[in-house]
Amino acid sequence: MDKYFYYIKAFATAAIMFFALGYERTVGPRFQYFIFLAAAYIVVGLIRGLFINNLKLKFASYFFDIGIILTMEFLTRYVINYSFHLFYIIVMIEAAREIKKRNFAIIASIAGVASFVKYMNMLLMSNTYTKFAETVFFSVSTLLIIVTLYLYITVKEEKTTTEMVYQELVKAYQSLESKQQIGSYDLEVEPLLDDLTEREKEICGLIASGKNNKEISEALYLSEGTVKNHITNILRKLELRDRTQLAVFSLKHRI
Repeated sequence: MDKYFYYIKAFATAAIMFFALGYERTVGPRFQYFIFLAAAYIVVGLIRGLFINNLKLKFASYFFDIGIILTMEFLTRYVINYSFHLFYIIVMIEAAREIKKRNFAIIASIAGVASFVKYMNMLLMSNTYTKFAETVFFSVSTLLIIVTLYLYITVKEEKTTTEMVYQELVKAYQSLESKQQIGSYDLEVEPLLDDLTEREKEICGLIASGKNNKEISEALYLSEGTVKNHITNILRKLELRDRTQLAVFSLKHRI
């Protein structure tokens, strides 16, 4: 299904480019530069979507997209900038599907600023109320799209984390159940538990029950920053990688 998304994106991009050129009617070297950049934008998107699996490379490739779009805008007349605004939205939608929340925030911020600068420049050149209204409308619309996509990524990552915790808990439960059935059930003693303070053990128990940092801070009357520091110390003491492993560890050892 993901493969078809990139084909559809390439087709939509080509259609928007064709529509833009119909209004531009540019000729000569500027027209050749425009076609070259349009082709580069489509090719970069296809390569990223179909052949690149490394998240860092995917992240870096979005800077090329934004640079290409911005360059095309400077090569053309403002009358077709509304078409190019769609490219920024396409970039953000694709980024929301592919990269992590923090990296998406960077890409979306840069795309949003680039789009805003374009409309501000158009406003300064035209100096009319109509262009002012357009600048406000497109800037607010872009901001709403960014916020919506950011929330989408947050929900998606939370869902993925929850599913990972669930799978780990199922495996831990099945392991303990099999030991009990063959009569070898015995609660493992973990020497590293002695290194935990009572407060840290409380936090382990709350993590095992599915509480997030905000809920833990409210339950223990601590700041979220203090809770994060405690969790960092716990992971270091227990030699665990993340809170998913910590949740399984806490359940397994009945902390």
